[in-house]
Amino acid sequence: MYSYYKIEQNQIRESSEEDYNWLVVKHGNEEEKKELLTLFDLPEDIFIGSDEPEEVSRLEHLRDTKLNNPFLYTLIDLSSNHQERIEKRLEPVTFILSKGLMITYVSRESNLVERLIEKHGSELRHFEDIIAFATLMIYTHYINGLKEIKKQIDQLDAAARKTTENNELFNLADTERDMVYLDHTLKDQNLTVNHLMERKEFLDKLDNESLVYDIKLRQKFANKLVTIYRDLLETIGGLFSDMMDNNLNHLMKYLDSAALVVAVPSLIAGLWGINTGGLPGKDNTIGTILVFGLAVLVGILTAVYLSKKDFSKTK
Repeated sequence: MYSYYKIEQNQIRESSEEDYNWLVVKHGNEEEKKELLTLFDLPEDIFIGSDEPEEVSRLEHLRDTKLNNPFLYTLIDLSSNHQERIEKRLEPVTFILSKGLMITYVSRESNLVERLIEKHGSELRHFEDIIAFATLMIYTHYINGLKEIKKQIDQLDAAARKTTENNELFNLADTERDMVYLDHTLKDQNLTVNHLMERKEFLDKLDNESLVYDIKLRQKFANKLVTIYRDLLETIGGLFSDMMDNNLNHLMKYLDSAALVVAVPSLIAGLWGINTGGLPGKDNTIGTILVFGLAVLVGILTAVYLSKKDFSKTK
């Protein structure tokens, strides 16, 4: 789907196919993609991964096109829909900037352009403003998403101290999966954003030092959150493992103690069952009762002793 906008006289407005300088393509079908490729003579592989979460963030100059000195800038946005899996939430956004025309390609579910115009419409005076404010918003989305993940991490941390149930382990695996995607996406994106912030031509046209500072600050903040939360998840995963080992140790201690309690009376009964002469009570009518009582008594004393024994002490 095509949307047309016109940026002139330091303001932006919706326009038509006959008069525009910013073309927004929302999840174009194959015909629309081919039309774009033909119309502007773009590389055939330019939109191959444009709807995939594994799309590569990049900044590159495009050659042999009908556009005037174009370069391509691709970032991955993060949707605010926390109910979706992380693959559905990662939405590639591609800007093709040239002199006099900018093309933006977004995925089907993306509302980045609409929110960008709604929030910063009065500040979008040039193409460079659109790209810079979009980058700022994308990092804001990552920070908000990471703060939601922090809530899940806190819940997992509390659960790890009380239980090792399968549901909590599944939640841990899902959260770790989200963090892996976010970590690799932000690392890939850092290089692209850093290269853009080093382009003198782009910075001169943007002419907004405070905006550049805000982008770098949020970029640094998002990267720090990812690093901290990955480490926290590793710690919680270790805590789950330690708790399971500790529970297993307690179970083995109980089973070993139970086996020992049973073994002592069995030893006594076994000794009196030897088919040799000279055993006490052999010819006594209450001998069986006495042996049984002795076995029970020794078993009880063994159980009491083991219950009070502190096996954590080495001496």
